[in-house]
Amino acid sequence: MKNEKLKKIGEYLLENTDTVAAYLAELLIANQPRWYAGMEFEKCREIAYGRVEMNLGCFTRGDFVPLENHFLSCAEIKLDRGVGIRDLVEGTMLSKKAFINAGQEFFEDKNDLLIFLHELEEYSAGVLSIITDRYSSMLLSRLNTEHVRNKLLLEASRTVTSALDPDEVLSRLAEVLAGTVGEGCCTIFLVDSETGGLAPCAGFGYGSKECQSALQGLRLCPSGNTLSGVDGKSYGFCSSNKASLSFADILPDAVRSGSASLFHITNSGRMVGVALVSSDQPGFTFDEATSELIGGILNTVAVAIESAAAARRTKRQLLESESLRRVANVLLECPEGKESKVLSLIAEEARTIVNGMGSVLMLHEGDYLHCVCSAGTPKCPVEFYSVKSSYYGRVFKEGKTIIVRDAQSEIPKAERNDEVRTLIIVPLLEGDKKPGLLMVSNKSGGFDSADKRIMEMFAAQAVLALRNSRMFEQSEKLVVQGERQRLARELHDSVTQALYAITFCSDAAVRSLESGKETAAIEQLKALQGMAQQGMRDMRSLIFDLHPPELESEGLVGAIQARLNSVEIRSGLGADLLVEGDERRLPLRVEEEIFRIAIEALNNSTKHSKAESVTVHVDFVEGETTVKIIDDGQGFDIATLPTGGMGLRSIRERADKINAELVIASEPGKGTVLTVKVFDVEGDGGEDE
Repeated sequence: MKNEKLKKIGEYLLENTDTVAAYLAELLIANQPRWYAGMEFEKCREIAYGRVEMNLGCFTRGDFVPLENHFLSCAEIKLDRGVGIRDLVEGTMLSKKAFINAGQEFFEDKNDLLIFLHELEEYSAGVLSIITDRYSSMLLSRLNTEHVRNKLLLEASRTVTSALDPDEVLSRLAEVLAGTVGEGCCTIFLVDSETGGLAPCAGFGYGSKECQSALQGLRLCPSGNTLSGVDGKSYGFCSSNKASLSFADILPDAVRSGSASLFHITNSGRMVGVALVSSDQPGFTFDEATSELIGGILNTVAVAIESAAAARRTKRQLLESESLRRVANVLLECPEGKESKVLSLIAEEARTIVNGMGSVLMLHEGDYLHCVCSAGTPKCPVEFYSVKSSYYGRVFKEGKTIIVRDAQSEIPKAERNDEVRTLIIVPLLEGDKKPGLLMVSNKSGGFDSADKRIMEMFAAQAVLALRNSRMFEQSEKLVVQGERQRLARELHDSVTQALYAITFCSDAAVRSLESGKETAAIEQLKALQGMAQQGMRDMRSLIFDLHPPELESEGLVGAIQARLNSVEIRSGLGADLLVEGDERRLPLRVEEEIFRIAIEALNNSTKHSKAESVTVHVDFVEGETTVKIIDDGQGFDIATLPTGGMGLRSIRERADKINAELVIASEPGKGTVLTVKVFDVEGDGGEDE
C-alpha cells in the first residue's frame, strides 16, 4: 500500500487528531445510536481518537499492521457484545467520511483531492476486506444456523465495498441484488439532491440496449403510475424518454403480481434511494425470506451506498467543473477568435459535455432563427425557422430551457428530423438580449435536471465566447480601416503631391523650351528629375511598409536592414545598423510593432528632421530587447510639439500594444534619439501567441 496522499495527510493529522476524532465521535453518536447514544461525548471521543490514531498509523506506515493488531485485540469482545458486520462496515464508512471531511480542508488543489479520494477508497476497501475475512470466520463458527444468510451478506458487503469507483460500487450492488432472484434484474435509484426525486444510477441484468435505455429513462416521482414497495411506501413512475413510458405502464402490474418489488434504502433514517428488483422466471414471486435477505443486504451496505452516492455527486461536480473550465479555455482561446470557428466549437463541445449524439446552434436574424452550425447527427431539416410561428420560435421567445422527452410527438413533423428522440433546448442569453438557441439531441436515457444545469452554464460561456469573437473581428476591421486611412494620407501627402509637382514642373519646362529659354528649361528639368526620384523613394517606402517579406522570414534585424537598403541608403542617406548581443526571434506580433515604430522614426528622420545620417542600434540582452533610432537632424522641442505630431501618436499607440517602454529624446539642432524596449515573455520564437 503505497499511497502518497494518505501518508501526507496522516503525518499532518497525527499532530491534529483532536478535530477529526471529535467529528468522528459526532458521526458515531448520530449513526450508531445503539452503541453510542447513551455514552458521554468525551468517552465517545476517546474511542474515536483511538480509531483515528490506528488509521493514521496505517496511513504513515503504508500497511495494515496497526489495524490487524487492533482487530486481534478486540474482535472477540465485539463479537460477544453483539457487534455485527453491519456495525463494523458502517464504522469503517464513518471513519472514511471523517477523513474525507479532513481531506477537503487539507487538499486545496482539486487534482490532489481526487487522488486522495481514490487512495482513501482503496485503503477502505482493504480495511473492509480484512474485517470481513477475519470476522466472517468467527461469525460462521458461532452462527452455523445463519450460515447461508450471513455468507451472502458478507459477500455482498465485500463485493460492494471493495470497488474503488462509486459507479462500480453501485453496479456491483445491482449485480448482487439481481443474483438473489436467480438471473434477475435490478435498477438502483438514488435521491437527487437538487429535485428530491429518484433517478436511476446503476442497473444489471437487462439484455438489450433498448431495454437499458428505457430503464435509464425511468424516474421515481410524486406523480405517475403509483405503486407500493415492500416497506409500504408509495412511488410514482414517470419517464424522460418515450421508450421508458411503456416500462412505467407495466411495472405496477409486475409489482402487484409479485415478480418485481421495490426496496427502500435508508441509513439512520435518511432516505438514500430505492432498489427495483425483478425476475423474469415464470411464476416467480417474492417470498418473505427473499425480501428479508435483500433488505438485510441493503441494510448492511447502506453506509457504503450513501458514501458512494456522495462520492458520485462530488466526482460529477468536479468533472463538470473541469469540463466547463476546459470548454471555456477552448472557446475563449480559439485561434484568431474567428466567429465561424467559435460556432463550430460551441456545437461540438455542447454535445460532448452532456453525452448527446447531435447538436445544433441557431442564431436570431431578424424574424428568423438561422441554423448556423451543427455537430454530429441528426441535423436540422431546414435552415430557417420563423420566430413568430415555429415551435423553436416559441421556445426562443419564452427564454427558458426545455427538455423534450419524445420529440416525434411534441415537435411538429416539418420542424424536426425523424431521427430525433430526446432533446434539450437552451436559450442563449446576454442580459436582455437573446442571441439564439442551443440544442443537443439523443442522449441515452433522456435529459434531466443535471443536464439542464450544466447546459445553462455552458450556454453562458458560449455567449461570452461568441461576443469575444465578434469584438475581435470588429477590432480587426478597425485596424484594417485605420491602416488604409494611413496609407491614403501617406499617398496624398507624398506621392500624389510629388506627381502634381512633376506635372507643373514639366509644363513649365515645356513653356520655357517653346520660348527659347533653354537655361531655365534645364533647371526646371533638373528639378523635375529630383521630384521624380523623391516620388520613387516615397512609393518604394510605402510598398515596403505594406508587407516587408523579410520580417516573417528573417526577423526584426533582417527586416530593418532590408528597409535601410531599399529606402534610406538608395536615397543617399548615411544609414547604419548595429546589433549587439545574441540575436533571437521575438513573437511575430512584437516584431511587427517594433518594426513599424522603427519605420515611423526613419520616415521622420528623412522627411522632417532633414538628417544626413541615421543609425539603428539593436541590443539583445537577457530578458529584454532594445532598439534605438539615432539621427543627426535638426531635432525639435518635445514640449512644444503637438501630441500627434510627426507620427508620434502612432508610435506611442504601437508601443502600448506590446507593453514596451518608449523614450524620445531631442533638442533643436542636436538630432533625435528614439528608444523602444520590450521585455521577453514565454513563447519567444517568432510565432504570435
